[in-house]
Amino acid sequence: MSRRIVSFPTLRSLALRLTLFALLWGVLTDGGVDAPAFGSVIILTATALSLALSRPTPWSLIGLLRFVPFFLWQSLRGGLDVAWRAFLPGPPIAPVVLTYRLRLPPGRARAFMVAVNNLLPGTLSAEISRNCLMVHVLDQRRSTGKALAALEDRIAAIFQIKLTSAATAPGQSRIHAEA
Repeated sequence: MSRRIVSFPTLRSLALRLTLFALLWGVLTDGGVDAPAFGSVIILTATALSLALSRPTPWSLIGLLRFVPFFLWQSLRGGLDVAWRAFLPGPPIAPVVLTYRLRLPPGRARAFMVAVNNLLPGTLSAEISRNCLMVHVLDQRRSTGKALAALEDRIAAIFQIKLTSAATAPGQSRIHAEA
């Protein structure tokens, strides 16, 4: 009778965390290898604490690989949009605060969406209240609701979350402008 002591997801999480902390150590020390024993202790301690203090979160490598080009493209669009508005004498803006009904459950996936939304073109997460995200938008003429839904779908794919339809009444949208 053989028993598994460590599951594959735990090994994957361990390998990922070790890699990320080693990369972070490399960045913080400018790639220096002057004290490999000290660096190894720091990396192993950070990994052990990370595993001890956080519960495992399922994630999809394919979902992440699909998210990266989406995120890079949206970040480029955001940077170009800011540059364009900075050079215009009177940048065309129509600011508004929108309320978007979230489908992601509370937790890491939702927190990730709120953070990433700040890096998308013309949006800033302002507040979360219950299942709603208040978003400050530079131009209300843009289809922000579709962009937020696309972001939410991609983040759900990373965290392997099956999204349900938002609880809206017939004829209502998941997004509306604040008065």
